[in-house]
Amino acid sequence: MPVGAGWTVCSADDWNALIASGWSPTPYVPPYRVSKDTITSRVLDAGKIPDLMAVISGLPAEQQFLWTNYAWFWNDNPTAIAICAQLGLDPAVILAPDPYLT
Repeated sequence: MPVGAGWTVCSADDWNALIASGWSPTPYVPPYRVSKDTITSRVLDAGKIPDLMAVISGLPAEQQFLWTNYAWFWNDNPTAIAICAQLGLDPAVILAPDPYLT
């Protein structure tokens, strides 16, 4: 079972009842790392580096410290997702799998 909240074990009968009721499971995709270089390159390609600089400068000191000192972020990092949203960029694109971190 994946680590984290919200996961439960169910019997085969319960599983089959869920499927019969029309529920369609989605595959579990574990979080993955995306390098800050890749994130920044994707933001650069979108023409939003000045906006990224402004967003980072407006972050609380702790978040600025993390941005400055981390080399990569998890794709489900709430701050990284919020930055994408604030820039008007799709987090699924900016935080897509990093070809350099496999």
